[in-house]
Amino acid sequence: MNSTVQLWRDYFHFPSGVDKTKEYSELRNYITDKYGVVTTLSLLLFIVSIPAYQYFIVHNYRLKFHYLRSFYSKLNHYILHKHHLDHTPLTWKDRLFTNTSVIIKALAFKIFLHFSTIVQIVFWTCFLGTLSLVDIYNGDLIFLAKRLGRVAANCLPTILFLTIRPSPLPNLLYLSLLPIHKWLSRFVIVQSIIHTLIYLAYFNRNNTWKKAWKPVNIYGWVALVGFLTIIVTSLSPFRRRWYKVFYFMHYTWTWIIVGCMQIHVRPKPFTLYTITNCCILLGQIYYRTRLTRGSLSGEVKVIDVSPNLSLVEFPNRLIAERATAPGAHIRLTDYSSNVIRRVWKQVIPNYHPYSLVSLPNDSYQRLIIRKSNFRLYDKYRYLITGSYDPHLLFIKYKAGRNTTTNNQKPWSLSKLHLDAKRILIVIGGSAISFALPILRVMNYHGIPTKVVWVIKDFRDVLVLKYFDGFIHGDDFEIFVTGSDAVSNKSSTLLKGNDPNTNYTCMSKLSKKSIGSLSAHYDLENEEETPLLASSNAQMTSLNQENQVENIDIEINSEDEDEESECAHECAPLNILDDDAPTGELDALDFSSSNDNDDNDDNEDQHMYDEYEITNDTINLSDTHEGNISRKPSTNEPFFPMYTQASSERDKSWIQQFQRLTRNLNIAKRIYKGRPKMNNRYYNWCINEGFTQCSGPVVDEHQNLVCCQDLPRHRVVEEDINAEKIWVIAAGPKPLVENVKLWSSENGLKFHEEAFYS
Repeated sequence: MNSTVQLWRDYFHFPSGVDKTKEYSELRNYITDKYGVVTTLSLLLFIVSIPAYQYFIVHNYRLKFHYLRSFYSKLNHYILHKHHLDHTPLTWKDRLFTNTSVIIKALAFKIFLHFSTIVQIVFWTCFLGTLSLVDIYNGDLIFLAKRLGRVAANCLPTILFLTIRPSPLPNLLYLSLLPIHKWLSRFVIVQSIIHTLIYLAYFNRNNTWKKAWKPVNIYGWVALVGFLTIIVTSLSPFRRRWYKVFYFMHYTWTWIIVGCMQIHVRPKPFTLYTITNCCILLGQIYYRTRLTRGSLSGEVKVIDVSPNLSLVEFPNRLIAERATAPGAHIRLTDYSSNVIRRVWKQVIPNYHPYSLVSLPNDSYQRLIIRKSNFRLYDKYRYLITGSYDPHLLFIKYKAGRNTTTNNQKPWSLSKLHLDAKRILIVIGGSAISFALPILRVMNYHGIPTKVVWVIKDFRDVLVLKYFDGFIHGDDFEIFVTGSDAVSNKSSTLLKGNDPNTNYTCMSKLSKKSIGSLSAHYDLENEEETPLLASSNAQMTSLNQENQVENIDIEINSEDEDEESECAHECAPLNILDDDAPTGELDALDFSSSNDNDDNDDNEDQHMYDEYEITNDTINLSDTHEGNISRKPSTNEPFFPMYTQASSERDKSWIQQFQRLTRNLNIAKRIYKGRPKMNNRYYNWCINEGFTQCSGPVVDEHQNLVCCQDLPRHRVVEEDINAEKIWVIAAGPKPLVENVKLWSSENGLKFHEEAFYS
């Protein structure tokens, strides 16, 4: 180690007095300028190659997951050891192989989740390191300092280009380029810091500190302060807490840095790069202004759906550029009566992105938003920018996109070309706004689609009443992770969860068995995401509690207890103890329906009046602790409850929930707890099998049988290797990561509609 350090010390050196000649300075300037040009040309080649790289990845997507599935299967061979499956003691060799496989698989999962980050770190280290360290006059530190500064400065146009929205690169969503923008920026800032430190050491060595305060160098100091401010305010803790400060600093210092670089960079003029930087920034302002429309008073309607969600409606005329695919998003901010403030919002665009729930041919557009500190008010005026198309690999619009708003051809569902056979969508919270338009498109084209929706508050289900025209019971499985009792205290929705606990990939091992690492994934953590929720920093206290939840990955065997679980599922539901008064049992039959809509309100009121839990029957807290005769399971149906002390408003929530779920035919598709991504969902993806077992059902011969006994189609190898089976995840980051791991292990195509910083 010491010899290596000494070697570096011997190699890197400051120039001696004999080196300070005119020829030396000219050579240094020539070499610096030469590699500045090489950097520019290399980055141009890099930008052009991004679509080609994306094309390669897309067309080899299935191949990647094929190898992953094969790799995971070999590890599972040792994890699911035959001795363990036979319930025989494991030898020390078996334990060694099993434990080693578990560790390797956990490591492989972590690498898989952070693979893109690893690739970027390695790529930019090699790319910028090579350009900065080659041909530096046998380790001359001034050569190195000049090179570091010039390479960093020449990267600035690329950094700004990657933020253009929408991206001018073909078939790329601008949000997918932001990780490249961030990592290149971080490396440039690191190079700028090293550049400064070398010069400071040189000034200190020669006692020439006055050079540090030359006017041309002061601009360099200002640029460095800007870089440091940007990187500090971009840190996740700061950005989440003071988002507006982060946004203001980011854009303001960008303009300042561009101006300072024009004066500080030398010896060759930096004018061409400054013009390029200004054109990118001004071009974004122009395009943003052209793509923005202001609403009139009363045009934007905000409907309070639940304590957590709101529905926003506005006319199509506020969409300056029509979307061509489902799942597009717009950016929205409040409209100021002050012209200067409106202009300022175009320069510093602190807009909030939301997914469009509606399709372009609908008479008006809708948003489902989670309530946050950025509150939307009914009939207020807002600025709306967009729309921005998503990049869905399985959906293409056949007709060309019109870039002007006049004389647009009617958008049609029939013009969508779908390259999918089956789609499983797993979402959390307000990400339902992304799933609903895709579900509409798939239903229109006859593509089997299942939506697994995870929420904490059952009242969020009420948002579906605004989309009852295309909601079908078989399409949905809804999991409620919060309480089954209405409470004004949001803490009841987060019982036993520590909001400060970090999500870890392999956080929980089952003591009873060791199985596939991705057999059971607990899904749902209502984190705010930039695309699917408001990007404002802080949430209201209720919303924060609704969002924070621990995520565990349980290691379990692959449905080895399915048969016993099925027998339990098809047993009579008995939520009360055997010695409880039988008169209370009738109130639990929530599945009964009444075709006479006029009697719905009376029927619901009578039913819920009967179902009042008192101290004489059962303690509500006992049900939360699991002190009931029914064994808890993944498939336990969800039934909201209220106590005798509940208010009329609380009872109204439950009545609305029951009436809606019955009308939409999803009452039997709502479960208590978190879903577990296991073999059942895999069977559905490849084999049109069922997933959740919710009790006796009617088969094709009109016989009442257990749902587990329904005939399954035989798994065909062609189905397993199908190229058109997609798994989509959107919403909280832990949820998306869990679904991504499960999809990769099972060799299924995966689309991630979440963009995290």
